[in-house]
Amino acid sequence: MSARSGFPGRRIGAIAVTAVVAASVAVSAGPAVATGHAVAGEVTRNLTYRCTFPLVGPQDVTGAVRIALPDAGQAGVRIVPSDLSIDVELSANIVGALRAFQTHHAEGTAVADVDTAYDGKQLTLGLPGLKIPRKDIPPSGTLKLAITGAMPDFVVYESGSLSLAAGAQFNAKVDTRKADNTPTALGVLNVPCAVKATIPPQDVLFATIPISNSAPGIAAPHAAAPLGDISKTLTYACAFPDPVGTQDVTGTLTGTIPDSGRVGQRLRITNLKINAALNDTITNELRSREVASVGGSGRADVDVDFEGTRLTIGIPGTVAPIAVPPTGPMTGTISPDTPSLIFRQPGTVNVAAGQGLNGRVDGFKADGSSAGQLPLTCTVAPGQDPHVASVPITA
Repeated sequence: MSARSGFPGRRIGAIAVTAVVAASVAVSAGPAVATGHAVAGEVTRNLTYRCTFPLVGPQDVTGAVRIALPDAGQAGVRIVPSDLSIDVELSANIVGALRAFQTHHAEGTAVADVDTAYDGKQLTLGLPGLKIPRKDIPPSGTLKLAITGAMPDFVVYESGSLSLAAGAQFNAKVDTRKADNTPTALGVLNVPCAVKATIPPQDVLFATIPISNSAPGIAAPHAAAPLGDISKTLTYACAFPDPVGTQDVTGTLTGTIPDSGRVGQRLRITNLKINAALNDTITNELRSREVASVGGSGRADVDVDFEGTRLTIGIPGTVAPIAVPPTGPMTGTISPDTPSLIFRQPGTVNVAAGQGLNGRVDGFKADGSSAGQLPLTCTVAPGQDPHVASVPITA
């Protein structure tokens, strides 16, 4: 269980870099209030995408994009969307082409763009964490798929409004397999899609959320940071159950950040890894509980400031199970799916690790059975500079 708290440290750091992406809604600084607005009604947008498939070429694909959002927000209070869900239906000719190559089943991943607008800024966030579950290819007819992925949550610091909409692009990677689970001749299909241009244009807006009661601002650090290859080490105070109590966990983030970005072009961060060092006190407790491995999920806060527009973004992530060694401390490594970002106006984005990470720790015994779960909270220990990078965005 505890080891997960090591990951929080890592992930908060990771997300800090990811925050360049997260800036997609705007930017921010300062700790976020833990409570969030309850999710209100579900919004559904029935959209037609134009997707380019190998062999069959461009095809129309219908999709019902669903998300639940609060009907109002408050400055300084977390806005928590539901997961993003996209139900699509592949036409009979697409399914027939898959069958022609002996495709028995397929699964994959997807990246969906979400457009945001807040405080006069418009940005696009490319969410890479969508999953296409395994589906068997039917002997005839169409094929329905349910694609899902976690959305970030947000804390805004100015009154006004926050708008969220389906972005123009949606890209899928589909792994096609034969009945014996070997790859087909198609291999992994790259399927780029875009919202189809129609007259009138399709309605892609999920919601415009009014934000009331401006909260006092907390200045974000603006110190210059090296670009290109980076390495950032921070100490996190992570709460563990007794007798361990609160422990320091060191998270080291490495990766490559572009020296600059361009308006309208996708900004990507590469080679992002985070190592979390868990001390003997933590690992001894894990062993005493017969925990053989740990994993989990959570949300890491990132603070971003883009030309005075401030935002805290809670970015979701998952930690793969990591073995607990028989003796001594342990270090876990995560390579997160880093979102991409498209800025719609020039300026400079300053990115910092946020103060908080909320998550859940899963422990597993040697036989794979559960060793229990617990909620986890980590915060950046005081007296550190959480600033990660300053990236100029040019026209």
